[in-house]
Amino acid sequence: MRVNSLTLFLTGIIAVAIAAWGYNQYTLRRAMELDLNARYQRAFYELLTNTQNLEVLLSKSLVVNGREQAGAVFSSVWQQAMAAQANLGQLPISTELTARTAKFLTQVADYANTLVRRAGTGAPVTRDHWERLRRLYDQAAVLNRELHRMEARVATNGAYFWEITRTAAAKRGVAQVSLPQAHADFRAINREMQTYPTLIYDGPFSDHMERKKPLGLTGSVISAADAEKRALAVIDRVRGTAYSAKTTGTVKGRIESYRVEVTGSRPGADEKATCLISRKGGHPVLMLLGRDIGGARVDLAAAEERAAHYLDRLGFPKMRLSYSIRRNGMVTFNFVGEEDGVVVYPDMVKVTVALDNGQVVGLDATPYLMAHHPRQAFRPSLTLEQARSFLSPHLKVEKGRLALIPTDAGEEKLTYEFRGTVGPNTFLIYLDAANGEEVKVLKLITSTAGTLVM
Repeated sequence: MRVNSLTLFLTGIIAVAIAAWGYNQYTLRRAMELDLNARYQRAFYELLTNTQNLEVLLSKSLVVNGREQAGAVFSSVWQQAMAAQANLGQLPISTELTARTAKFLTQVADYANTLVRRAGTGAPVTRDHWERLRRLYDQAAVLNRELHRMEARVATNGAYFWEITRTAAAKRGVAQVSLPQAHADFRAINREMQTYPTLIYDGPFSDHMERKKPLGLTGSVISAADAEKRALAVIDRVRGTAYSAKTTGTVKGRIESYRVEVTGSRPGADEKATCLISRKGGHPVLMLLGRDIGGARVDLAAAEERAAHYLDRLGFPKMRLSYSIRRNGMVTFNFVGEEDGVVVYPDMVKVTVALDNGQVVGLDATPYLMAHHPRQAFRPSLTLEQARSFLSPHLKVEKGRLALIPTDAGEEKLTYEFRGTVGPNTFLIYLDAANGEEVKVLKLITSTAGTLVM
């Protein structure tokens, strides 16, 4: 009888302990849910504030006329758009449902930044600029209106955003719940934003940049069999290795290409490489070769020579080294074009060399194929010394040269590139070769891996 009583007593204690543990776990989980949902709601209300401010600021941009006021308004538009994009990214909504809204916010920020620079030069807001601002204002008003409609549902439904997490759990078989209202709301907003025409302007996120066609593709369309032959020619072959190639598909995008898998076999080691060969002209677009990289036995000078010889073999003429980055037993060299003594930065090709045996294990010719085309003779309006006079007096100039650089709008501009220092810091300053206007300022940061440009 005592044994049974003791058993019942222990069983009761265990049951109470399990119940207490379960309740504690439930309480902790519930607290985590509430905290996470509070974070989601805070991000939503901050997004709501950002879009309200954005609509007000864009309305002001339609009437502002003074140089200082215009610069202040456009700067505030940029700040609010960037903040709105950051808060949108914190919500548990798939990018598929927020893509068009995020793109709109990015374009607003970038266009405002373009107008800040324009206001800084004293240039007026033209009729075309005004029309674009009006369209952006209309879109901001729609976004603000739709988010305010969501606000009431967020206020009444405490688990408005947490429902999305519950739905994710349901897909794993934990529970059955209906599609969250948040999904439907953001899908409606995304659909609404898509009804507006695309924005064309002078900036890197302009829609016309996404439609830019590659300029460096020459020749006729090739077959998959031809692509395999050309892929084999792209591989930097190791003696004693047998290579075979097989086309595994096509890649859409700005440069439509064949995807070719190359396999290399030799005793004790295998190589596998993926090559993208353009359908038009059969140009090598990309090559990535995977294998184990051993200890470094090749110095940087020898690796650079191998990379330059490799480019020459593939038919990339007049390339010069710009800079390099070393990591994980490999070094990536960035080569750029050179025409009539002018450095042509848009025509860039990246070559990666393994430092164990000097084999080229990577190639990225995408920038070159997108930008390379016959160019007219370079005729700067200023001499090197005239351009030098536009530099800051605080800059200790080391050297200068002509350089063609890409602009944010996807165009090209002839500049003078000056390398100089201020104290321990080294900079590259690019001045318009036509009028001396400062186009771009980059800071060089030297590390053990190489030189970084920021």
